[in-house]
Amino acid sequence: MNKSYYLYLLLTALTVSLLSMVWGWILWMMHHSFLEWGIFGTCIEIFLLLPLGIGWFMWAYMVLVAQYSIQHPILLRLSNRGLYMLFPIVTTLGKICGYTKDEVSQSLIAFINHLVNTQVYRVEPDTLLLLTPHCIQLSECVHKVTTDVYNCKQCGRCQVGSLLEIANQYGCHFLVVTGGTLARLKIKELRPRAIVAIACERDLVSGMADVFPIPVIGVLNERPCGPCCNTRVNTEDIRLVVERLLYGNDTAKRT
Repeated sequence: MNKSYYLYLLLTALTVSLLSMVWGWILWMMHHSFLEWGIFGTCIEIFLLLPLGIGWFMWAYMVLVAQYSIQHPILLRLSNRGLYMLFPIVTTLGKICGYTKDEVSQSLIAFINHLVNTQVYRVEPDTLLLLTPHCIQLSECVHKVTTDVYNCKQCGRCQVGSLLEIANQYGCHFLVVTGGTLARLKIKELRPRAIVAIACERDLVSGMADVFPIPVIGVLNERPCGPCCNTRVNTEDIRLVVERLLYGNDTAKRT
């Protein structure tokens, strides 16, 4: 199992265990009251036990997907939603165990990327969106690429030009946005079938959850000048991700 997302699976198991203990204790305290209601109370008690079973089933299913790529569309979507819902608790437990929020976020991003990759999505170029925040642009640049990426002069001082070249080469959409609100609006307009998103840990996790169930491959940016300023990304990694989403494992069609 890939250790980059192994951390998130472990913390999720710990989270489900703690929630099960708390919920189980509550039900145990109410057990005698349920018995007084007869069969009706027993049915309610069984019904209230279902979330524990569902939680463990979904976690086990995630492990099977990660390890053996065993997939079911509905179960996969439900399990993904569960991952996002548990994220605040998982992050808190991670801090208690000595992991930073960024480390936990990176593990979740790696896990979601793995889930997307195991499904070997193949989309048409005009349904693929390459999305990046405006901090990828040189802070001194006067050209407004958030309005129109083709305002970029491709001078090479930042990587907007290189990403625009990739988008043009493969025929996919490319957007540089100023924030999450604009990103969500653009996604709603374009209705992509898959997204390659470049951002920091916080923005990727929140963005992946917001656009779910659209499959997203998250690529962490590099921050040599600190957060939100002149960030960078490995463009060859972006190219490989785009090719995988367009062609799957069929390398013969690559341009």
